[in-house]
Amino acid sequence: MSFERLYLITLCLLTGVWILFPHFTSLLVCIFALTVLYGIIKKELAFTFQLLPALLALLYIFYLVYTIPTNHLPIALDFLEYKLSLLVFPFLFSFQPKFRLDWKYVCYSFLAAVNVLVIFDLIQAGLNYSNSGILNSFYSSALSPTHHPTYLTAYLSLAILLFLQLSWTTTSVKMRWVFYGIIGLFVIMHIPLSSLSGMLFLCLFFGLALLIYFVKNRRWGLIIFIFCAGAIMGYTILKVQPSLKENINRTFDLVASYATSPQKFIESRPFPMEGNEARLVIWTVALDIFIDHPMGVGLGNLEEMMHQRLVHLGLNQQADLNYNPHNQFLQIAAELGVIGLGFFLLIVAFGFYWSITTKNWLLLLVISSLFINCLFESMLQRQSGIVFYCFWICLLSSRMYSKELK
Repeated sequence: MSFERLYLITLCLLTGVWILFPHFTSLLVCIFALTVLYGIIKKELAFTFQLLPALLALLYIFYLVYTIPTNHLPIALDFLEYKLSLLVFPFLFSFQPKFRLDWKYVCYSFLAAVNVLVIFDLIQAGLNYSNSGILNSFYSSALSPTHHPTYLTAYLSLAILLFLQLSWTTTSVKMRWVFYGIIGLFVIMHIPLSSLSGMLFLCLFFGLALLIYFVKNRRWGLIIFIFCAGAIMGYTILKVQPSLKENINRTFDLVASYATSPQKFIESRPFPMEGNEARLVIWTVALDIFIDHPMGVGLGNLEEMMHQRLVHLGLNQQADLNYNPHNQFLQIAAELGVIGLGFFLLIVAFGFYWSITTKNWLLLLVISSLFINCLFESMLQRQSGIVFYCFWICLLSSRMYSKELK
C-alpha cells in the first residue's frame, strides 16, 4: 500500500469514526500519529508552519502554566489530558503531504458518519418511544445520547454546508434533490435537539450567508420570498412546539428580572432551576470569581470555588450539581485570567480574519460555530467539542484543504 493511500485512510478514519465511537478517539489519534511519523521518516511529509493551529498550541501552554497554582493537581492533570487535542492536532497537521490529497474522501467520511449518527439517534429514540410511550424520547439529550445536543448541532451545521457544496457541484438532478432532502432533515433535527445556541447559529450563519448572496446577485424577489417563508416557518414551529415558545418567553422574563436586581434574582431561585435560570446564576458566580481574581484561579480550582460561592448564596442543591460556567469565555477568564481570555479572543478574531480574507467558508463556519456556542456552553471542556473544533480548525487551515469537492 502506498503511503498516500495509507495517510488518506487513517485521516478518513479519524474524521468520521470518532464521531460514532468517541471512546476510540485516543486510539484513532495514535494511529494517525504513527502514520504521520512514518511519513516523516519516509520524507513524504514536510513541516509547514500555520499560525492559527500554532495559536491553539500556545493556548495549551497557557493551560499547562496555570496548573502551577492549582490546589487539585489530579483534576488539573485530567483537564490537561482532555485538552491535549489543542497541542496534538496542531503538531500532527504541521507535517503536511508533499502529494495532493484527495480532499473529497475526507468530506465523505465526515458526512457518512454524521448521517449514520443521525439515523442511529432517530432509531434509538423510536425504540425508546415504542417501549415507554414517552414523547420526550425525541427531545434533547434523549435524542442524542452519544454527544451533547449542542455539539451535535455543530456537526450538523458543518455537514449542511458540505452538502450544499456537493449540491452545487453535482451534475445529477436526482442527487441534488437527495442532498436537499438530507439538508432539510439536518435543519429539522435542530428543533427536537432543542439547543438554543445551535438554532441561533443556524439562523445567523446561513441566514446571513443567503442574504449576502442574494443581495450581491440582486435577487430581491427571492429575498422577500425567503423572509416571508422564514416568518411562516418560525410561526409554524412555535405552534407545533409550544415548549419552544414558552422557553423563549421564559428567557426574556428571566433576563428582565435579572437585569432589575441580579442579587435578588439569584437568592430567589428555587430548586430545581430551569436551564436558562441555572445559566444566569452560574454566569454571575463565574464572573464574580473572575473579577476577584483577574489573573485567574488556575486550572482545576474553578469548580471548587463555584461550589463554595453557590453554598454561600444558599444554593446548596445547585452547588452539588458541580456545573461548569456554561460559557467558554467565562471559563477561560476565571481559570486563565484576563491574559488567557485575551489570547483566546485573539485566536477567534484571527480565525475570522484569516477565513474571510482567504474565502475559506468552511473554516469561517467552524470559527463562527465555536464563537456562538462558546457564549452558552463551555465547548472546550468536553472531548466532543475539543476534538471537533481543534481537528477541523487545523485541517481547514492546512494546505490539504481544497475548495473543490468534485
